[in-house]
Amino acid sequence: MTSKQALTAARQQFIAAINRDTTPTECPRFLAVLDAFIEWSLARPTLVKFNAEDSHDGIVTFSRVSTKARPVALWAATPRGREMPRMELLPRAARLLPEEERAAVTTTLNAYSRDELAPGDPLRITFGALKNRTARAAMFDCMDRLLVVT
Repeated sequence: MTSKQALTAARQQFIAAINRDTTPTECPRFLAVLDAFIEWSLARPTLVKFNAEDSHDGIVTFSRVSTKARPVALWAATPRGREMPRMELLPRAARLLPEEERAAVTTTLNAYSRDELAPGDPLRITFGALKNRTARAAMFDCMDRLLVVT
């Protein structure tokens, strides 16, 4: 399976999960959020790539392009069953961020989220918050910075 086919399959699994667990009016909005993050990532092919290995059960993951055996996941979108889907930056690697950069990302996430993150929490935000274009733009700015420091 090509990377494009794997991405299409992962996206379809995400859609199936949110269609099953989300109100019909929210599904197109959440899909728009996912598609915006995929588009952002595909626009940076020398920096970010779809990670088929970490994309399963509806989770869509993009990682830093790397020569390392195990690339660092930049972001992962997760359908959450009966909860709202969420986006996580640097899943399993956020603790490696310099403290100043982690604090800046946490502050940005908290500015748009109802659920305030404490220092050391995973860098997560719900798709409900990301329906807002300004929040998405702020996330894209964070991700651009993370590409420099990770």
